Amino acid sequence: MTEVHDDHLPLSAGGSAKHPPEQGDCECFEPLLQEAVRHGQLAPKPRQSSLPRLVDETYRKLGILLPTSTGAPNETGLPAPEAVATSDAEMAMPSEPPPPPRVATAPELVHWMKRVLLAQTHLSNDAAELVAFWVISTWHQEALAVRPCLVITGPAHHAIRVLHVLEKFCPKAALLADFRRGDLGQLSCCRTILISEPNLNKRTANLLSGLTDSSFFAVAGPSLAPRSKSTAIYAGENPETHPIQNSIHIHLTPTSAEPAISPLWLQKMVELERVPIHLQQYREKNARHVLQSTWSPSGLSAETASVATELGRCLVDAPELLLKLVALLKTRDKQHLSELSNTAEGVILEATLNLCHEGKSQFLVREIATEANRIAKERGERLSYSAETVGHRLKKVGLSTRRLGKAGRGLVMDLPTIARIHELAKGYGGAGLEQAETNLNCPFCTENK
Repeated sequence: MTEVHDDHLPLSAGGSAKHPPEQGDCECFEPLLQEAVRHGQLAPKPRQSSLPRLVDETYRKLGILLPTSTGAPNETGLPAPEAVATSDAEMAMPSEPPPPPRVATAPELVHWMKRVLLAQTHLSNDAAELVAFWVISTWHQEALAVRPCLVITGPAHHAIRVLHVLEKFCPKAALLADFRRGDLGQLSCCRTILISEPNLNKRTANLLSGLTDSSFFAVAGPSLAPRSKSTAIYAGENPETHPIQNSIHIHLTPTSAEPAISPLWLQKMVELERVPIHLQQYREKNARHVLQSTWSPSGLSAETASVATELGRCLVDAPELLLKLVALLKTRDKQHLSELSNTAEGVILEATLNLCHEGKSQFLVREIATEANRIAKERGERLSYSAETVGHRLKKVGLSTRRLGKAGRGLVMDLPTIARIHELAKGYGGAGLEQAETNLNCPFCTENK
């Protein structure tokens, strides 16, 4: 949208700047006026008086006495007209009720919020759209089994801008400088928690993971109380933070550019709370539909699919948005798997899989370390894996080693262990599952590819 400034606007007859009408792709229409009247924001218009009543009031103000309906002749010799008794209902001017205003659709809400986010933050187009999907879900969290956590990483200044916009859009949002388990009781009246925690630790990450589950309870004195709710957190500049289950990760890249000057339509959409009111009315209209929705995506990992299911249920009558949601999350799935394949666990699993394809009945942990170091060197990494490190990492992913005589500890290649190695390798990016001479005839690679 092109910026228009007052010093370049045409002048009206009175010499003041005349603003052009705002474009339809930016401005949202006004929400239901009935809601404003109900909350006392607008006073109802006074009832219009009938014509006879107006005439009587005018004569009284002028001090003119009107004849009464006694039937006696007046000075002109003509009988006075009889007064006609009319009730308030008869005197009121009949009026038809206005047609019910239209409730905004999911594509309109996503479009409006995306435009605001792009105007006030440094989010990319796809990231802004994904954030808009998450915002809609915060208005329907009572109907969701999983309440996804929005995790933002990158420069603090840019991330805090995003949190400030979310505070305006999300229901009953609380913006916190830090967060602890003891804060849950005081936050019981809030429906959305927005947290700035640049030094996210494992304990807080586990707590936020629990909050994404609708069956999450916390100790409240002598009893238990439900504490699950929608959350968003700025988790610092490093994207490799402690993982939070059922989360959507948005990473902001550093930039020195400042957001453009806020356009004219932004005040109506945000400061006058048009979009939040539209979100509330969308929730009231579609609450039953969201609760009864059975939509589920395909082609996503198990955890990503659970998040996509809850976000998609909130996008009512919007098949194009559902396709976009799945496409965005598929891309993020691939990025996440690629990142996992480069972790220490991913490299060690790839090395273990390579040795598995050699057909040995067993091999030692130090042999896995040698193969892992070879893979790391080929990738240009300077890391060096010791046998002790490899043993701990294998145990962490669920592969327990055993003592193989005097040579040391290692893995025995029975069928359950082989199947487990292939399954774990698929979860860490699928490294080693590609068709090659060493695994061309491996049935497990075909199943897990």
